[in-house]
Amino acid sequence: MARFILTKDLVRRAFSHLAETTDTNFRSKFLTDYLVPNVVWTCTGNAHSLAGTRYSLKEHDEATFQRLGKKLRAPIKFVVTRVIVDAEPEPEGWWCSVETRGEATRTTGEAYNNEYLWLMRWNGEGKVVEIRSYFDTMLSEQVLLGP
Repeated sequence: MARFILTKDLVRRAFSHLAETTDTNFRSKFLTDYLVPNVVWTCTGNAHSLAGTRYSLKEHDEATFQRLGKKLRAPIKFVVTRVIVDAEPEPEGWWCSVETRGEATRTTGEAYNNEYLWLMRWNGEGKVVEIRSYFDTMLSEQVLLGP
């Protein structure tokens, strides 16, 4: 079996699924095809309600996606603005950083436009095993606390 090499093209292909907001089957491929079920997902910080580390996709979904999703008309459309991939893998896997612009509409009709940076660790099989997410937490809190 050939050794896995993380590329910008692969990362962009994975994120193309998160740019889709109406075809849920296509969108879900990001989660099923590119992440391990027991992904370690950290929303950095400690002064907001989304902060914390979750140890499975299910746990992260319940703590973040479902909560925020109730306040949005449709899923967040993630548009990649920059991808940086380490030149060589670390012993624990390949790391990359992905900067995105998140676009959605709140249930109130107001825009929800956030900026994200995800540090992602990929294993030797081409699956994401860890994500560290940085974003405008004040904006997310305002949405969560709003109508």
